[in-house]
Amino acid sequence: MKPSLLLSALCLTLGCAPATPPPTRETLVLTGTAYDRGLQHGTQLRSKIRSFYTTLMANSLFPFLSREQPDIATLLKEYEAERYQNGGFARELLLESAKNLERDIGRNGRDEMRGIADGSGLTYDEVLILNTFVDTTLAVRGIGLAIRQGRAPVVESVEFLGVGADGRDNSGEGAVDEADEGVIKPYVPPFFAAAVEVAVDTKLRVVFADPDGVDPQTVRVRVNEGLFTFGDPALEVVELDATRVQATWTPPSPLPAASVVTFVLSAGDKRIIEVPGPPRASFRRDEELVVTTQGAGLAPRDLSRPALTDNRTRPPPFVVGARGARAADGPLLAHSFALLDANTAHKHTVLLVHRPDTGPAYATVGWAGIVYGISGLNERGVGVACNPSDTLDNSVVGSVLDQVADLPRAKLLASGLPVGFLVKRVLERASTAAEGVGALTDIAPVYGWNCTVADDQGGLEVVELDSDVFKQGQRGVYRYTPTDRDPSMRRYSSVTDDDVIVGSSYTRNVEDSITLTLAGQRVVPQRFWSGFFFRSRRVIDDVTRRVAARTEPIDVAWLESVLVTPEVVDRSDSMNAVVLDLRRRTVHAAMGTVPATDSPFVATELGR
Repeated sequence: MKPSLLLSALCLTLGCAPATPPPTRETLVLTGTAYDRGLQHGTQLRSKIRSFYTTLMANSLFPFLSREQPDIATLLKEYEAERYQNGGFARELLLESAKNLERDIGRNGRDEMRGIADGSGLTYDEVLILNTFVDTTLAVRGIGLAIRQGRAPVVESVEFLGVGADGRDNSGEGAVDEADEGVIKPYVPPFFAAAVEVAVDTKLRVVFADPDGVDPQTVRVRVNEGLFTFGDPALEVVELDATRVQATWTPPSPLPAASVVTFVLSAGDKRIIEVPGPPRASFRRDEELVVTTQGAGLAPRDLSRPALTDNRTRPPPFVVGARGARAADGPLLAHSFALLDANTAHKHTVLLVHRPDTGPAYATVGWAGIVYGISGLNERGVGVACNPSDTLDNSVVGSVLDQVADLPRAKLLASGLPVGFLVKRVLERASTAAEGVGALTDIAPVYGWNCTVADDQGGLEVVELDSDVFKQGQRGVYRYTPTDRDPSMRRYSSVTDDDVIVGSSYTRNVEDSITLTLAGQRVVPQRFWSGFFFRSRRVIDDVTRRVAARTEPIDVAWLESVLVTPEVVDRSDSMNAVVLDLRRRTVHAAMGTVPATDSPFVATELGR
């Protein structure tokens, strides 16, 4: 069966998309100098660019980001000033950071943005904000989330009762019935299994702690698809003291034997936050613990998280790369990108084909008024795709550290290079994946990103980036290839030597941040606070299962079928789905609808 027919059959089965591309999707070929290309972009998409700025920035993002102001002002009193009130917080913050980022963007990037401004009728400052807001917003949102998580209850300890005397190695460390078997104290969010080979009647005991007290009535324990709340006979909740609550869950019926079981834990505190409304407690993010029951026969690092179908969380971005024996007809990169649609971004999608007067031609998948995309390829056969990765080791936190001696007047200020301009650097400069990695890593990013770079000769590498504000010795650069392994000899994120599966959680840079207290606020690694962490680990496992089950070489049609699989699609904020065929210099992109995978994949050959 031909690939196109195969994909059509899969779409009929999975409910893919209409037969024709949506009218919201554009393809532009831009030629000449950077300014020329910007002017063509601005002129041809004038109405869409103006619409995008108004609907996304002024009507959606500014109000969204302004909701972070009260939390951030508890740490940085400068944001209580009058100029940041009445909706001024978001625009002022983004513009101040944009002006600071402008220095590292380079002349060509600035010229291209000036061309867009001249062609579209927006001011240069408005175009600058539009082209820098992603990284700054992620950093500010991350700080706000970390502050909120910092005042929510923490999981102090987790214990699987009875496993310390069951005659089994439940930790996978090679010893049976150790003194602390089945106990995680202090609690550290697990990357893999929390315990293996537990009995089907094993009880779970969790201690939550909070200086303001934990409200027993907010304690939640979800076991697979079953929810247990305060008052349920299976869930005993006891206040140990003024700051700690102990929850003990007893299975009302045996857990499924020889299976993977997912526990999800949450609780809120007793302090009610009044501003911004409505009044509410501070809730712990959902903490996921995955175990196996006796007979599953899996080591902790071999466990694969099952897909959850309760609609609580949405899949974050992911990338699949294939080369060599795993690729049917040349190296491929597939990218599912989801972040924030706000019922707006999908109406302004554009594939930009750049044919500059110097340097290689290249294509990026993005949005009207933005000079870059988060994925793309060039005519030299190099492709790149990036996913955001939450981290407090980012340039905005770094700006606070630089001002720590005068925190009442400190401000959040981004520095470095936004990820889209890093993607452009790769495509403008690289002839190989190695050169692409060099272009990504010779200047600090604004925020945390996981980028995958590949070339048509089989080069394939993942680079995890942060801003290195804590000077941890790696310059914020953590690299690995499909053949690399961690200290336990487990592949970082591959099934074979010829593939990678990359999510939004760090795989090698697991200690992305040091742990410290800054003005009463705890700074901790990603896995302790990011809402992406468990979702990313789950989508990585889901896609890895699909890659591992594929016995035939991977081709474009099969990757497209993976990208449209409901379990890995964010139905609300999917922004684009892309397969890069590096040998053929072809971009296969679905975009223009929500989710993007409700649109057909359209092939654009860079050589034409």
